Amino acid sequence: MAGLEFKHMYKVYSGGVRAVNDFNLEIKDKSFVVLVGPSGCGKSTTLRMVAGLESITSGQLYIDDVLVNDVESKNRDIAMVFQSYALYPHMTVYQNMGFGLKLRHVKPDVIKEKVLAAAEILEISDLLDRKPKELSGGQRQRVALGRAIVREPNVFLLDEPLSNLDAKLRVQMRTEITKLHEKLQTTFIYVTHDQTEAMTMGDVIVVMNKGFIQQADAPVTLFEDPANLFVATFLGSPQMNIIKSSLKVDGKKIGVVLEDVENNVVWLREETVKQLVNSEIDLNKKYLFGIRPDHISIADKGIPAHVEVVEQLGDETIVYAKIEGHDKNIVIKAPLLNNIKSQDDIFLNFSNERVYLFDEVTEHSLIGMPSFSKLPCEVNRNGEIKLGKETIKVDEEYLSHIMDFAYEGSNFLAIKPEHVLLEEQAGSVPLKVKVDFIEERTAYNIVYAVVEGISQYLIFRASKERKIKKNDNLTVYLPLDNMLIFDNRDNNLFVREVVYPNKAIAKVTTLKNGKKEVNISRGEKLVYDNLPYEDGEYQFVLKQDKAEVVFDKKTAKGIIDKDVITSAPKGQFLSVSCYDEEPQKDINYIYAQIKGFDEYVTLVAKNNFSVYKMPKFKIVVPVDGFELLPLGKLNNK
Repeated sequence: MAGLEFKHMYKVYSGGVRAVNDFNLEIKDKSFVVLVGPSGCGKSTTLRMVAGLESITSGQLYIDDVLVNDVESKNRDIAMVFQSYALYPHMTVYQNMGFGLKLRHVKPDVIKEKVLAAAEILEISDLLDRKPKELSGGQRQRVALGRAIVREPNVFLLDEPLSNLDAKLRVQMRTEITKLHEKLQTTFIYVTHDQTEAMTMGDVIVVMNKGFIQQADAPVTLFEDPANLFVATFLGSPQMNIIKSSLKVDGKKIGVVLEDVENNVVWLREETVKQLVNSEIDLNKKYLFGIRPDHISIADKGIPAHVEVVEQLGDETIVYAKIEGHDKNIVIKAPLLNNIKSQDDIFLNFSNERVYLFDEVTEHSLIGMPSFSKLPCEVNRNGEIKLGKETIKVDEEYLSHIMDFAYEGSNFLAIKPEHVLLEEQAGSVPLKVKVDFIEERTAYNIVYAVVEGISQYLIFRASKERKIKKNDNLTVYLPLDNMLIFDNRDNNLFVREVVYPNKAIAKVTTLKNGKKEVNISRGEKLVYDNLPYEDGEYQFVLKQDKAEVVFDKKTAKGIIDKDVITSAPKGQFLSVSCYDEEPQKDINYIYAQIKGFDEYVTLVAKNNFSVYKMPKFKIVVPVDGFELLPLGKLNNK
C-alpha cells in the first residue's frame, strides 16, 4: 500500500502549452481520491504522469516516500484502468486477466489462484471462458478492473472508466467500484468529468481547471465552503445561482442588493457582516452573490419573481423564475409542489444561513471559509514576522525562500484554514489568538479568531469534539511549509526554490570616453554613462525585480507576439539560461544561470514570459538594477 505526494508538478508540452500547473497534493494511503474538472483541465495528464506514461516537466512525485520521476512505468507498482477497457479481443476473460502476470513469468497455478479470487470479488466467475465481444459494457469494465486487481498494485489509477456505459449501468458500476475500494484497502485515484461520480465516490475530491488545482477537500466541504466561483458553480445540481450585486449598508446591517434593484435585497447575518467588515473589503464595489437552489423558498412575501418553467421530478420540484434586473433564470429546488405553475407571480425568500459572495475580479469567496486567511504582516531579515502585536520567529531555511522585495513594506501572511493546527508539530510556529465567533458545518466547525492589533480574521477548522467557545484565548500553530507571504496583488513572495543572492565578482574600469565598464568575472561586460563607483573590484549583486526580459527577433521568432519583441541596448544586457519558472498572478519568477555568477539567480519577469517557450534570452540591466559592494562585504540576505 502507498501514499503519494505531488510537489510543484508541471507538465508543459512543446510550444509552451501548459497542461498541469504547480500541482501540489498529498494523497494518504488507502484513500479514494477523485480528480474532477472540465475537459482539458489536466486531470488525465496528471494521472498519466503518475502512471509514468507522461514525463514530468518540473517538480517531484513521490510514491511511498520514493521519488519516482525517473522510474519506469512498469516499476512503479501501479495498475491503470482505461476508459476503453483495452481488452485483447482474441483472449478469454481468464486470459485477459492473467496476461500481465504471465508476462512477468508468474507460475500458472499462482495466476489461476489470483484470477479466480479477483473474479469472485467482481462476480464474473461464470464469464471466465467468454471473449470480450460476448460481454456487455459493464462486464468488460469488470474484466479490466480484474486485470488490475490480480497484480495487487499499491495504487489503482482509473481514467474515466465509466464514460462508455449507459446511465443506469454507470450508477451500478459506481457502487461496485466503491465497494471494491473498501474490500481491497488500496489507494485509488479516479479521474472523471462527472461531478456526481466525484461527489458520491471520493474521500477527497480535487477540483481542477486550466491545469490548476482549484480546491482539494472532502465532498461535503467543497459543497458547503467552495473556495472560489469555479468550484461553487461546478459542484451541485442544479448549480448555484450567481447574481451580480452591490452592498447596502444600513447602520450595522449589510444587505446584498441583487442586480442593483432596491426591491431585491438579502440582509446578511450578523456573523457574515462581521467577516466582511473585518476583512476590510470595499463596500462600494460590485460583487457576485451566490445561493444554492435548495436555499431559496417560495413564500408569501419577499423578492418578487415570475415563474418561467416548472419541472416535477417526483419527490421534488425545480422552479425556474425571473427576478427584476436579472436576465438568467433563478433556479429553486423545493419539495413536491402542486400549486405552482408556469407564468405564476410568486415571492422568493433567500435564506441568509448559506449565502456566498465572490469577488468579481479574483472570483475568490469572501464569506465562510476562504482559500487563505490573509493577515497583514511585516517580514524582517532577522527571521521575525510581525502580525499586529504578535511576532513569530522563522528559521534560515524559511528565509531562503523569500523574495527580496518581501522585506519592503507590508505584505500578508497567508495560510489555508486546514493548515492551522491546534497542537504543536515539528516545523510549526506558535501564534496567540482570541476566538470571536464560531460557525457550525456538517463535518467540523469554522473558527473566526483575531490576532491582537489586526482586524482581519485568522479562520481555521476545528473538530466538533474540540469544545472551543467564543472569547477563548488559544495558541495555534502554523506549519512553516504551508505559511506563505502574499503581496497586495496575491503574488506569492514565498517561493518553492531557494532564492540565491544573485552575486558575481565584477571589475569597474573607466573607459577613454569617460564611460564606466563593469566586467563580470568569466561573464559579460556592461557599460554605463553615469555610474557612481570608483574603479576597482566589487561584489556585483543583481536585483531580482529590476531586470527587464528582452524578446529579440532571433530568440522569439514564432514563439511570442511580434508586438512585444524588443531589442537590448548595446552593452547593457546579460545572457540568461533558464531551468525553471514559477508563474504568479501577474509576474513570473525565473530560476536561471548567468555566466560569471556564483550560483543560480532568481529573477522576476512579466507573466507573458515562459521559460518553457524560450529557455534562453537576454535581460536588460539598468543602472539601478544592481548594487556594487566592496569585496568581503556580504549582501545581508
